Amino acid sequence: MHRPLRIFAAATVLGALAVASDPASAAAPARCGVTYLPLPANAAEYTTWVAGADVTGRWAVGSTEINGWTEQVIWQNGRVSVPPLPFGSGGLEDINASGVAVGYGLDMQYRSSPVSWSAQHGLEVLPVPHEGWVGRATGINSHGDIVGAVNDPAEFDSPHAVRWPADAPGTVEMLPGDVPQTAMGIDEDGLVLVQQGVIGLPGPALIWDPAADSVESLGEGTLAHAISGGYVIGYRNDAAGGQKRMLWNLRGPDREITRIDAPAAVNKQGSVAGQAEVVLRRDGSTIRLQSPAGYPYVSELSDTGVAYGSSGGKAARWTNCG
Repeated sequence: MHRPLRIFAAATVLGALAVASDPASAAAPARCGVTYLPLPANAAEYTTWVAGADVTGRWAVGSTEINGWTEQVIWQNGRVSVPPLPFGSGGLEDINASGVAVGYGLDMQYRSSPVSWSAQHGLEVLPVPHEGWVGRATGINSHGDIVGAVNDPAEFDSPHAVRWPADAPGTVEMLPGDVPQTAMGIDEDGLVLVQQGVIGLPGPALIWDPAADSVESLGEGTLAHAISGGYVIGYRNDAAGGQKRMLWNLRGPDREITRIDAPAAVNKQGSVAGQAEVVLRRDGSTIRLQSPAGYPYVSELSDTGVAYGSSGGKAARWTNCG
């Protein structure tokens, strides 16, 4: 799926989302009912962060602090585990429906390598276009295609968007271009969301379709950070010098996002969530989220109506939000 805004080495600040039960039927499961995610022993609950989730909502990945050390964690159907990663520093940023997680690992010189991890294959370092280059993986779809960014360590502010295709293991494809660009995520159709520019100086957002060997721009002044099912969320500069929150439909009309202060997640139905107390559907209707502790934020919204984020500062999972 994807991914909260990250421009290579930095992650944006994310918010929270709340939910209230559906009064339609007392016997029905609570609409957007919330539960706190389980944590490993000795984990600090207010340091736990959900970084990514798969389109089914069964898998999620994130991090937490255990005895003063940041550890990566994986949730499967609400059960938590700590993968035995060989690196002490780094992070996992996304996971697919097969339980394959992707991210980056740091060596003793703090050089970043793009990696994937699964229970079946363990940790695998992904190839880079040139020897000595560094990088990170930011997204993976159910087919196993992985995207991210790489760069010459001497040119840290000049990342290149890349894709590691599942059908050609051990290879890497780099999007041509002379400007900094980072692949932010990939959807189930293989469309890659690319953000040009660097932190503080974003360029236009692009849609890279490797199958068609095409790249299309969402227009000047666009900053996008998540893609799913041909829907993209982000911001577009307006004539007055402000920004509009946008839902781009790559197959139909775009529209401005309302009711969501900081959109962070979108699914294939075009529903949007983020820093708000509701999930906003494509038709403009809303589903209210439970959050007894307040301050809700949704960072991931699956195609099945399962959402992940935080409620009252604690990592949380919502169900029946479709």
